[in-house]
Amino acid sequence: MIAQTRAIAMPMKRYACLLAIPLLSCATAQAARPFVTDDARMVDAGGCQLETFAKRQKLVDEREFWLLPACNPWGGVELTLGGTRVEGSVPGNSRTTILQAKTLIKTLQTNGTGYALTLGMLQTQPYRRARADSFYVNAIASASYADDRVVLHANLGAIDDRAAGMRRATWGVGAEIALGSRLYGIAESYGQHGEKPTMHVGLRVWLVPNRVQVDGTLGHQQSGPPERRFQSVGLRVLF
Repeated sequence: MIAQTRAIAMPMKRYACLLAIPLLSCATAQAARPFVTDDARMVDAGGCQLETFAKRQKLVDEREFWLLPACNPWGGVELTLGGTRVEGSVPGNSRTTILQAKTLIKTLQTNGTGYALTLGMLQTQPYRRARADSFYVNAIASASYADDRVVLHANLGAIDDRAAGMRRATWGVGAEIALGSRLYGIAESYGQHGEKPTMHVGLRVWLVPNRVQVDGTLGHQQSGPPERRFQSVGLRVLF
């Protein structure tokens, strides 16, 4: 699915694999970028969403721009076809196309659990270097507590990272907490084999309930030098 960052702490050609593992949002919809840990939810049958956000590193010259449309045309599979562009001196400019399919194994119920699976491909084009096509799989589990006021998520996956020339295990854990009828706080930690974990927190608010949402996030990875700290702002529209 799409969703979820979402980070950051790694060159784009490596980081894109995790960003194919999105995350957390509110009850009836699907995971929302720029978070990376995915949830066991999808866009409603026959519905679509558009997510876009911009992210900027604080301590290095690097900016990311994302555009991620997703639809669930038949009710059983959510399809995402989108992309991202990275600009900066470290590691340099690149473009990545994301193609993903997500299906629910068990629907997440209030005070219950849910399970989902994603399969996808990342087509990365670093500046003046050969294109790399990487394939990934991600298993997702979610659990609801306190009548959906707290929802926890866990991911475990793998990617054939052809940009880096190796296969990697990926993981993520996250939590979303209702702070009001429209406001949610979200926190996560995620990573992949060979990289230090990234910590990521943020707030998300519905401007129009179940239709228009905005968010802001902060993240950190002690990968240095240089240490990587980032911030993002995003918009999500469901229709």
